Amino acid sequence: MNSSLLLLITTGLIILIGTFCLVFGMDKNRPAKTRKYLLYTALICVFLVWGLITVIMLQPLG
Repeated sequence: MNSSLLLLITTGLIILIGTFCLVFGMDKNRPAKTRKYLLYTALICVFLVWGLITVIMLQPLG
C-alpha cells in the first residue's frame, strides 16, 4: 500500500474523529468536564490533520 494513500486514509479517520468530538462537545446536555475534553480532542485532531495534509502536499501521490 502506498504511504501517501495510507496518510490520506489516516487523515480521513482523524477528520471523522474530530467531527464526532466537535459535535458532541457542543452538546449542552453533557457535563462541562466531558465537553471540555471532547473540544480539546477536536482541537488536537485539527492540528493533526493540518500536519498530515502538509506532509501529503510535500509528497504527492504521483
